[in-house]
Amino acid sequence: MSGKAPQAGPPFTQSGGAWDVNTTQPVLRNTVTDADGDKSDLSFEVWTTDANGNAKDRVLLTDANKYGILVSDFVVSGKFAEVLVPYGKLKQGVTYTFHTSAYDGTLYETDWSPWAKFRIRGRALDIKLPEPDKAAPNPDLDAYQEPQEAKRTVAAPSLRKSAPGQGENCTEVGHNKISCQEVGEYNELTKEQKAFVERRLTATKDASDLVSWCGDTASGVDWFKRTEACMKRATPIHEIAYSKLPNGQVIKVGEATFASVVQMKLDPQSTTFQQEWTVIPVDFSDFEGKKSEWGPLTVAPDFSCAPQCSTSSPVWRGFPTWSTTGTDLHTAVATLTHTASGTDTNPISQVKMTWKWKASLPDMVQDLGGGDLGTSTPDLDVRCDKVADPAKPGCVFSAYRPTWVFNTKKYPAAAAHAWLMQSKLANHPGSKTAGKPMKYLPTDPAKNGPERDPDENRAVICPDGWAKKYGNPNTTPVDASDTVSCDEYAFAATYNSGGMPASKGGLNEVLTGNDCVQTYATRVQQGEFHLYDDDRVASPSWREVCGRSSMSSWQNSGSMSGFSSTFSAPGKYHLLDKDEYWVRAPGFEHCDASKATVSCTYPKP
Repeated sequence: MSGKAPQAGPPFTQSGGAWDVNTTQPVLRNTVTDADGDKSDLSFEVWTTDANGNAKDRVLLTDANKYGILVSDFVVSGKFAEVLVPYGKLKQGVTYTFHTSAYDGTLYETDWSPWAKFRIRGRALDIKLPEPDKAAPNPDLDAYQEPQEAKRTVAAPSLRKSAPGQGENCTEVGHNKISCQEVGEYNELTKEQKAFVERRLTATKDASDLVSWCGDTASGVDWFKRTEACMKRATPIHEIAYSKLPNGQVIKVGEATFASVVQMKLDPQSTTFQQEWTVIPVDFSDFEGKKSEWGPLTVAPDFSCAPQCSTSSPVWRGFPTWSTTGTDLHTAVATLTHTASGTDTNPISQVKMTWKWKASLPDMVQDLGGGDLGTSTPDLDVRCDKVADPAKPGCVFSAYRPTWVFNTKKYPAAAAHAWLMQSKLANHPGSKTAGKPMKYLPTDPAKNGPERDPDENRAVICPDGWAKKYGNPNTTPVDASDTVSCDEYAFAATYNSGGMPASKGGLNEVLTGNDCVQTYATRVQQGEFHLYDDDRVASPSWREVCGRSSMSSWQNSGSMSGFSSTFSAPGKYHLLDKDEYWVRAPGFEHCDASKATVSCTYPKP
């Protein structure tokens, strides 16, 4: 006969008088006993429930018999008999009830066991998506590369010397003259002076500027992209002139304050690159009670690069000499060209930049040491190499993290999967908001440190044929020519991949793709897809470190088309082993991943 305590699971736990079931493929079980000790089986009958929790309508669980009931295998008396409800017979978020009846091979039990209620878990994920737009153009990657703040070594602000000539930045230059060159801080400028500088920068901006976006960034900060930099931190700079009187007294004659901006433009297809030094006079003052000419004053860049790097003489737009009466406030721009020669395939050639400047007054007989604007370390060191392709050497700021952008309109399911994983997982792979970049693993094992083929990572998460054999059966191709495939996130060609062994530098190693969050993409009606969590398994805990999704092969493979040719490639963003980058899926910014159940519609209604 049937036992008196039927159970449903997994996880076979109860609350509120019902079993909590975390899958739409529950296991139903009950003990079975036979007075003669014979083996017996159990028939399992499932019903929907009414508002009071009572049985309402019988659910057809199989076509094998006219009653739609499931029958267990024969088991030894006193043991559990159980059945697995086929996928698609039960619905998420619904409460059912079941009971059992025994059969020992000869006699059928004339009664049923007590009823046992069970609740199927609800959906953890529902992202509504449109039909893929196959004609949608790929996004302009350059438009998504936002300036990031750069760190470099800048000399500490110099103190004004009460005894001129004794500091490192002061030099006796002959004819009883002393010249001091100092670098200050941006906040030394008054509000009015800052506004004046910004107006002048805007006024001098033209097509010949190296960095078109430089004027749109905040002053007092250094900014950079993969091949461009706009350095506004080292401002202002000061030239202070002193005279020695016959009695030995030293008096201050005048002071000039300039704003200084350095722009750099690298070439990912060449080892020659340029920079501009923009010099904007802010204020001239003297200390004789009237505006007098203690100049004229000439400035010059003393920029250099090393090792194995040469620097040209500056070419000026605007004359680099100013009257010091305060009436001459023209802007001057010096352009310099650098060429790196040490571009061996290995090791990588890191070119370090040094920025200094000099000023000169009439009748100077001794060269000045120059004011120190700092060095490029750590972020603005220039990497010139031909590692990825010996025929295509190029230079980039390797510390800058470029952004890979999904074509969300064309491949909405793949983009939704990436957004979900980087937003919801605790390790946030590729999320700029969370500060968790992807770490690039070159597809050629000879080009990465552990000599790891990314296909080996893919085989851990998405073994060949997995989607067809084990993926959710409701996964929908986009058309008759399409098939289903397995999409993993983070990408196989990263150290973030769940398939990348920790022993080889992997950040999120798992034993199998079963350890990842499981999702699938399905068309519910023409023009409407959904990305769902796979309800055949337990809801995601979101403590997982990877995602595996069953979806259209066309969407999966197409979503990364162009990555190796327009993003990581030599001549573009020039990614090498362990370079970091961000991932972005435009259009999901309005979606809220903080909720226990993630529900969103793309595009935003």
